[in-house]
Amino acid sequence: MKKNLTIIQPQITLSDRLRSGYHRFWYEASQALRWSRGTYRETPLGTHSNLSSSQGDRIEEMNTIYGMRFELRYPPETSLFNYGYLDLLDRARQNLNWTAPQQQHVCDVGSANFSYAAALQAFFQPSQLVGTEVDGHRLYCNGRSRIDYAHGHIQDLPHTNYVVTDYRQHNQPADIITAWYPFVTPKPLLAWRLPLSLFDPASLFAQIANNLVIGGTFVMVNHSPIEATVAKNIAESTGLVCRGQYVHDAPLRPRTQPSVLTLWHHS
Repeated sequence: MKKNLTIIQPQITLSDRLRSGYHRFWYEASQALRWSRGTYRETPLGTHSNLSSSQGDRIEEMNTIYGMRFELRYPPETSLFNYGYLDLLDRARQNLNWTAPQQQHVCDVGSANFSYAAALQAFFQPSQLVGTEVDGHRLYCNGRSRIDYAHGHIQDLPHTNYVVTDYRQHNQPADIITAWYPFVTPKPLLAWRLPLSLFDPASLFAQIANNLVIGGTFVMVNHSPIEATVAKNIAESTGLVCRGQYVHDAPLRPRTQPSVLTLWHHS
C-alpha cells in the first residue's frame, strides 16, 4: 500500500533555471545526433600503483571472495572504481546479513557509461544485467560518447546490455534493481549537466516500484545520510519498505561523506 507522505519540494532559483536551459540545449542536441564512433575499449595496465596497504589488502580480500581482477580488464582508475563499488556491496552484505540471490534479472538505473558493470556482475552473478541511462549519447572531449564507453566496459561481460532510455518510461520487470546516487535533489542533477525536466524522483521511484517483481530487492545508494533521508521519504511514498541500511564509513576510495546503501522490498 502506498503511503501518503509529504515530500518537501526543493527551491529552484532563477540561476538554476538558466543553467537548466543551457543543459537542456546540449542534452536535446545529443539525443538528436545520437553520436557514436563504435565500441571504445580502454587499455588495461594489469596493475595498480599508489595504493595504500589497506587498499591493497582489501582488494586482495575481494579477489579471493569474488575471483575478479578488474585491473586485467580496465585501466587503474576504472578498475579501482569497480573495486570501490564491490567493496560497498560486500560490506553491506556482511553488515546486513544480506544474501543476494544469484542468476536473477538485474537492472541498473542511471548507469552513466556503465564503468562499474563488472562489479555488479561479480557480486550478483546475474542471469541478465541491463544498464539504463537517459543521457547515454553525451559526447566526451575525445569525440567518443557514453554509449561507446559503455559498450567497451561490458564487451566481455556475459548477458549484459546497455540501454539509452528514460527509466520513467522503461517498462521491464526485474528481480533486483540498483540505483547508485539517484538524483533526489536538483543541485546534483544540475552539477551533472542535466536539465530540470529530468528531475522527477517521485515518478522515477514509482517506476522502480512498478518494475520490481514481488519478492525482489531494490538496492539504493546515496551520497550521504542526509540525502538518504530525502530518498527514504520518496521511496516510502511508493509503497516500498526498508529492510536494512548500511553506512559505509570506511570506503575503499576516500569520500567527503559516507555513502549509504539501503535495501527495499515491496510491502
